[in-house]
Amino acid sequence: MKRTISLKQTCILSLALLVWSVTVNGQSEEQIKRFNEDREAYFNENLDLSDSEKEAFWPVFNDFSHRKMKVMEEERNTFRYSHENAGNLSDEETNEILARILDYKEQVFKLEQEYYKNKFPKVLPPEKVLKLYKVEWDFRKHLVRKLRGEGKGGNHGGGKGQH
Repeated sequence: MKRTISLKQTCILSLALLVWSVTVNGQSEEQIKRFNEDREAYFNENLDLSDSEKEAFWPVFNDFSHRKMKVMEEERNTFRYSHENAGNLSDEETNEILARILDYKEQVFKLEQEYYKNKFPKVLPPEKVLKLYKVEWDFRKHLVRKLRGEGKGGNHGGGKGQH
């Protein structure tokens, strides 16, 4: 099966990850706590997790998220470095940066394979593992809406998990 991501999806994902990074990095413990509570409530509702599923799922998902964000932070730092030094990089340095960026993307892909193939199926039934992809994507969109202020003052989507 060929795996392709459109430019629009890449842009939305990048923006959502930036939102998440800004939301978590440099925030007070109270703000991080609220983010985690919002994420947990959103996932619990949209995945329709039972109490036993919640208990098994969250430690695994938190580990996955932490590991993924560490790789993505390294990628962001590489991007930042490359943009700050764009005019001063040799071809060799540029190629090294490109190779690192591709390596980070491969690390995230392997991490997703590890968790979606091996770890999440141990704590959730297959249909919820599949639905997790959509819930993760929808939560990123939820964060973007909240950042834009669209998520304030009521329900703007009419569906489950629209906060």
